[in-house]
Amino acid sequence: MSDVNQIRHSLKSGDWIKDPFKLLAGIANICSSNIDIGRELVIRILEVQERLDQGYQEIIDDLAMLVGLYPYVTALKELSLRNALMHAAHRADGAMNDYILHSSQARVLRRLMDGESVILSAPTSFGKSLLIDVVISAKNFDNIVLIVPTLALVEETRRRMSRFIDNYSVITSNNQKITGKNIFVFTQERFLSMEDTMPEIDFFAIDEFYKLSISNDGGRSTLLNQAFLRLSNTGAQFYLLGPSIKAIPDKVKEKLNCKFMVEDFQTVAVELHFLKKKPSKEESLANLLDEIDGQTMIYCQSPASTRKLLKSYLDLRNLEKTKDVELVEAANWTSVNYHDEWLVSVALLHGIGIHHGRLPRSLGRFMIRAFEEGKLKVLLCTSTLIEGVNTSAKNVVVYDSKLNRKSLDFFTFNNIKGRSGRMFRHFVGNIFVFDAPPQEELPFVDMPAINPGETTPSSLLINLSPENVPVFLKEKVNALLNQKYLSRDILIHNSGIEPEYLLDTAKYLYDLNVRDLEKFIWSSRPQYDDILLTSELIWGKLGGAASARQSSMRSYKMMTLWVWKLYASRNVPRFRKEMIYNQIERNESPDDAVENVLSFIRGWASFNYPKYLIALNELTNHILLLRGLRPCNYIPFAATIENLFQPSSFSALEEYGLPTEISEKLLNGRLFSKDDSFDVVVGNLRNKALDDFADSVFERRVIEDFQKGIGAKNG
Repeated sequence: MSDVNQIRHSLKSGDWIKDPFKLLAGIANICSSNIDIGRELVIRILEVQERLDQGYQEIIDDLAMLVGLYPYVTALKELSLRNALMHAAHRADGAMNDYILHSSQARVLRRLMDGESVILSAPTSFGKSLLIDVVISAKNFDNIVLIVPTLALVEETRRRMSRFIDNYSVITSNNQKITGKNIFVFTQERFLSMEDTMPEIDFFAIDEFYKLSISNDGGRSTLLNQAFLRLSNTGAQFYLLGPSIKAIPDKVKEKLNCKFMVEDFQTVAVELHFLKKKPSKEESLANLLDEIDGQTMIYCQSPASTRKLLKSYLDLRNLEKTKDVELVEAANWTSVNYHDEWLVSVALLHGIGIHHGRLPRSLGRFMIRAFEEGKLKVLLCTSTLIEGVNTSAKNVVVYDSKLNRKSLDFFTFNNIKGRSGRMFRHFVGNIFVFDAPPQEELPFVDMPAINPGETTPSSLLINLSPENVPVFLKEKVNALLNQKYLSRDILIHNSGIEPEYLLDTAKYLYDLNVRDLEKFIWSSRPQYDDILLTSELIWGKLGGAASARQSSMRSYKMMTLWVWKLYASRNVPRFRKEMIYNQIERNESPDDAVENVLSFIRGWASFNYPKYLIALNELTNHILLLRGLRPCNYIPFAATIENLFQPSSFSALEEYGLPTEISEKLLNGRLFSKDDSFDVVVGNLRNKALDDFADSVFERRVIEDFQKGIGAKNG
C-alpha cells in the first residue's frame, strides 16, 4: 500500500486495522521517497495509534524519527542506540530540558545558538515561540525584549516567561522595577513609551513580524517599524518570527546581516471540508455543530457578526443550558456587571464563548482559559483571537470569508487555518469553509524601517538617520524638519502621530489671537469647556478622529461628554452601568450599548485619548512659549484618565486577568494600597489566600488563574 490517497482513505475508513503492518510499510515506503508527504501520513497514524497493539509502537516511533518528529516519540527504551542518540540530541538545555525539538526547530536553533540573527517563516503549528524560550534558557543574556502584537499576547507571553522568574524580572509595564536581568514583554507602543529607560539590550524578538509591512491604516505597523528600527540600531542579536512569508527584500538581509529561513515543517495534518450555503449558512453550521466531535472555533469578521450568528443559532436550536457551575456563575457575573441581555452572557449560559477586541481583557482571558480547559465547546471569535493569542481547536470554521469588508487573502486564511490542530492534542485538525479558499499567494514582507520607499509614513522617515533617507525622499523629509513651528526633537518625540498632523495643529495654535490661545491654558483639573476645546483640536487637527470613531465616538462633542462623565464619576463600574442604561433608553440594543461603552473605555479613554492629550500638551506649550505666554499642563489629567481614575495598579491587574471589581475588593480588604507600585501589589497577592474575596466559583477560579500567572506557589 504505497498510494498516498489510498492510505489516507484507509486511515479514515478504519480498513487499515485489519492489516496494520501493510499500512505502516506503505507509509515507510513514502517516507523514503517524499519526506514531507511521509510526515503528514505519520501524523495521521499517530492520531489513531491507540487502536494498535503495543508491538506496533516501535515501528511508529521509528517512522516519527525518520521524518524528524522527535517530540512524538514515546517508547524511548525501545529505541535503537542510533535513534536514542539522535533523540537526545534534540532535547533542549537548561530550564527547558523537558522539551524535545523536531528536526526543523533544531535547524533554526543551531543558528540562534551560534549568535546569528534569524528571520523565520514557518507554519502556525511549527513551535516558533518555543525557540525563544529555549534560547533564553541556554544563553546568559542580561536584557531581552519581546515585542508581540496584542496585550492579550503580552499576558500569554508573560505567563510563559514566568518559568524564568528565578533569574529574570519579567517587565510588562512602566510601573515595574527594572533589575540587573530583565525580560521585557511589550507591544510596540509600550516599548516606544519606555525606550528612554531601557538598559542595553542583548537579544530581541518580534512575533508576527509580517506586521512590519505597512497596512492600509498603517498606524500600528508604523510604530512597529519605529520599534524595530530602534532595536536593530542597538546591534543586539534578534529573532523575527511569523507564518507563511514568501520573501523579504535582499537589502534587508544585507543591511541587518541576518539569515532568512523558510521552513515548511508541519506538526499537524489539516483536512479541508466544504459546507453548503443552502438552505442557509446558519442552518448548515447548526447541522455541523450537531454532529461534530471536539471543540470548534468559528471565525467571524466582526463583533456584530458574532452576535448575528449566535442569535440565529439560538433561534435554530433549542440548546440545553450548561451545567458547568463556573460558566453559569460567569454568565451571572457578566449579567450583573454589564447587562443580562448582552449576548456574551447569554452565550455563556449555553456553553458558548465569544472573543473579540471589545471585551475587557480579564474577560477575554477567561474565555481563552475556559476554551483551553474544554468548558466551552464552541468559541465565536474575530481576528483579534486568530492573530493575537496562541490557541487552537480540533475544528475551525471560517464562517465569514471577509476581514474589514475585504475578502480574506491567502495569508490571512492560512493564519486562520493554522488554528486547527495542535501538537499532542489534535494530530489532525479540520477546517470548514463556505467559500473556496483564496488562491495561493504568500506575502512579500517589506520592512520600511530598513528599506524605505514612496509609501513609507512620514513619522518613520523622520526617524531615519540622514544617510539612510533615499535621495528621492530627502526633499520631503527636509520640508518636514525645516519649518518654523516644531523642532525635529518634538516631531520625533511624538512620532506616534504623523508629523503632518502635528504641524497642522501647531500652525493652527500659532495663528490664533492671544485671547483664543489663552483658552488652552489649563492644568490638572479641567472644566467641561476645557475638555471640549482640546477635544475639538484632537478630533479636527491632530488626527484623532479615526481612532476615536473606532472606539464608538461619533463626534468631538460626544467624545467630550463621555470623557466628562467618566471624569465626574471617577468610578469605572458606575460609569459603565450608567452609560449602558443611558444608551438603551435612547434605543440602542443592549449589545451595542455594552460594547460601545467597553470600546470607549478600552480603546479611547485608557489608551488613545491620553496619547493625543499628552502630544497636544507639548505642542501647545511650545507655541505658548513662542508667544510669550504662561504654560499649560494637561499631563496630570491625561495620566489619571489613562488609569481610568483608579489606582495605577488596576489596569495592569486587568491585563493579568483580574477584573476591576475583584481588584476593588482586594484594595478595600487592605491587601495593598492605592499608591503601591505594581511590583509591591503583585508581591502582596502572590501567595496570600484570597478565597474570602471570591463571591462565587467563577471569581475563585479567576483569582486562582491570576495567582498562577504571577508565580504563586500554592495558587
